[in-house]
Amino acid sequence: MTAAGYNRRHCMKNRWRAARVFVWMWLLLGWAPACRAAGDWDSPATDLARQIATLAGPGTVSLSIRNNSSISADDIATIRRALLKGLSGVGVTVAGAESATMVRVTLSQTARQGLWVAEVQQGPEVKVAMVSVSNSAPAAKPQGTPVLLRKTLLIAQSEPILDAEFVELAGDAAAAAHLVVLSPERIAIYGGGGSGGAWVKEQSFAIEHGRPYPRDVRGRVQVNAGGAGGLFRAYLPGVVCSGSQEASAPGANAVRLAVSCADSDDPWPMGTRAAFYNSSRNFFTGVTVPSAGGGVVPFFSAAELNGRRGAAIVYSETGGQVRVWDGRSMGTLGGARDWGSDVAGVQSGCGGGAQLLVTASGDAMPDSLLAYEVDGREAIAASAPLPLDGAVSALWPGSGSATATIVLQRRQPLQYEAYSVALVCNQ
Repeated sequence: MTAAGYNRRHCMKNRWRAARVFVWMWLLLGWAPACRAAGDWDSPATDLARQIATLAGPGTVSLSIRNNSSISADDIATIRRALLKGLSGVGVTVAGAESATMVRVTLSQTARQGLWVAEVQQGPEVKVAMVSVSNSAPAAKPQGTPVLLRKTLLIAQSEPILDAEFVELAGDAAAAAHLVVLSPERIAIYGGGGSGGAWVKEQSFAIEHGRPYPRDVRGRVQVNAGGAGGLFRAYLPGVVCSGSQEASAPGANAVRLAVSCADSDDPWPMGTRAAFYNSSRNFFTGVTVPSAGGGVVPFFSAAELNGRRGAAIVYSETGGQVRVWDGRSMGTLGGARDWGSDVAGVQSGCGGGAQLLVTASGDAMPDSLLAYEVDGREAIAASAPLPLDGAVSALWPGSGSATATIVLQRRQPLQYEAYSVALVCNQ
């Protein structure tokens, strides 16, 4: 018997593609002014010049510099001179714009460090070189973007996390909170963390499933589901679990839940629709209830958007394409070539009213989370990138209308972390 196949998440394999996400998103930001000694720029400029020469080879190039950092105009001239000197030293001459090789350098900055990115274009091919630079001033709030992304840690553990969601239980005080944490083999209920305290595991339920899971297990928690008295449903490959609150015994302080699981191929929730999941793989079959139309093919994730620009469904397909259904026809979504395979829709009310959260990653840099707005067949950047200290293993819409849940995997030491990501209007 052969092992069940699965689809790897299609993170960006070309470094320049992933890097360009950071370049163009950072172009949206404005930063507070700062000063820096001229000599401090020599080392990173020389390093970047060597990398550019390695990509371009000896010869003539055109050079442009765009500043999107706290570096002063005087220092830009100093950096340009240092780059010219460094390039000349390795056999590269900077000439006019008529050169066949174009080098575009962007000076960007985060709260922790500066990032200089050089795009080296020869014909249709673009390669990227990058150097990190220490900051001399903290970054200011990003300007000109509809939303800000803020993440809050929910829980961290060594056992895999597939999803995590808050539930409201009858009898909870206003500041109380309970958290449902879904793992491949169990559902854990935590309490005590709603007012800033440490989470305490109150109950744990084993998940019984008659069929083996695929190698890349995914799972989703949907709160306030399951009919009368239902608190949540948990969906895993080939199994569905339902959680409900038990009647408390007189005088009892602890809230008790009951969870039951059964083999099932019921479709998973997807906004106002439900989508059938291929329980032997790690993606959705393309069949939805009700039908979304437009010839939906197997997809890894999907997002419903209902904003002031109209309604749309975005599909991150297993073949690597990102397409959008606008209610009339299906088409390729422009501006999505640098994305990973996780997408989620959030109704924030900011900007156009609804945003699309996407992951972006590359071989040479950590994952990040970005927000876009969809206008027709185009994705428009709506936030600065939110850096993530780990690999994204799950992204789902949150129980709150302006939130999403994201799960990261750290490797040293192995740990899974669930975060709630809030979209805040940038006013």
